[in-house]
Amino acid sequence: MRRLGIVSLFTVLFITGCGGTGGKSTGNGAGTTADQPVTLSVFFKCFQVTDEEFAKFYVNPTKKKYPNITLQNVACTGPNQYKDMIVTNSLPDIIVDGVTNLRDLIDVDIPADLNELVKQHKFDIASMNKQSIQFVKNFAKNGELYSLPITLNTFATYYNKDIFDILGVPYPKDGMTWDDYVGLARKLTVQKDGVQYLGLQMGAFNRLPSQLSLPYVDAGSNKATIQSDGWRNVFETWKTIHDIPGNRTPEAKNLYSGRNRFVQDKNVAMFPDIAMPEGNLTDYEKTGGKWDIASFPAFKDKAKVGVGVFANGMVIPKTGKNKDAAFRVIANLLSDDAQTEAAKNGWMPILDKAEVQKHLLENSTLYKGKILRRSIITTWPRLIR
Repeated sequence: MRRLGIVSLFTVLFITGCGGTGGKSTGNGAGTTADQPVTLSVFFKCFQVTDEEFAKFYVNPTKKKYPNITLQNVACTGPNQYKDMIVTNSLPDIIVDGVTNLRDLIDVDIPADLNELVKQHKFDIASMNKQSIQFVKNFAKNGELYSLPITLNTFATYYNKDIFDILGVPYPKDGMTWDDYVGLARKLTVQKDGVQYLGLQMGAFNRLPSQLSLPYVDAGSNKATIQSDGWRNVFETWKTIHDIPGNRTPEAKNLYSGRNRFVQDKNVAMFPDIAMPEGNLTDYEKTGGKWDIASFPAFKDKAKVGVGVFANGMVIPKTGKNKDAAFRVIANLLSDDAQTEAAKNGWMPILDKAEVQKHLLENSTLYKGKILRRSIITTWPRLIR
């Protein structure tokens, strides 16, 4: 379980190791040498990546290291697209997906075991975030490594400064609990001048149980654990938030759409969730929105405990014909050079290396002047251990 620092910022973080070596394929379905032209398809299973983000964080560092490798973005068009790919024999060379969703891919026998490629390329897993690697290893029956985590989603509470100013309510502070946020939300869920303000809107439900390390099934009895005190605490917190008069949206399916209402409608005072891409916030500011961030809410009996592992990882399918080239791409994206450049552009790298960490947000105009930027850099080691 990660401890909360001052605040968590970005929607994705790189988790890194040493880059892979070049050389010829060694029978891992590559069929190509390190300098032969090859096009690799990259499928983003659980999220959308803009053309600009794909170029900046994936294509450009790959071309710099391997001019012969071309990456092709395969956008997600639906939740079951990967199953259709199995039927049509069109699985990509690399799948990018949240490690919490890894079970979906394992159940249909998609991921290759990366251990042999790690060994062949002398890839340094030891320098990567240990919690994320262990999370992936927990899916293995016999020590398999089905994914290499490359991004770790961090969490923050975004708040609309205009709403707080209009209603005369003090801004949230770092270190607040869910009870503290509920108290603020009651003051901010009001109708004024014909506008219904929503004090506290939520993202996906699974953020809360992860803070309490709640299992869904008891390992010993193989029975559901949702009757436990921990789960009761989570359900009561969720219900309390949505039972605030005026805070619940008319349609139940919109309970998880807090981000859209925060960014587009601008009637949401506070939105705690996975940190947003810069694109969302740039558009928000262009339309006159004023925002800031505070730490993600904690439960009062675990006041210094943050959200659990929510990482994005890269999977190479068993059926891939270019496994060696695909692994070289992944290893390079996890290299010090790629991580440093990514940090400058807004991806927070998970490296125990100050020379990489110090470059966080150097190229970001969005976060310039934000009070918490210096705090995030100085408290970084506490955030990731």
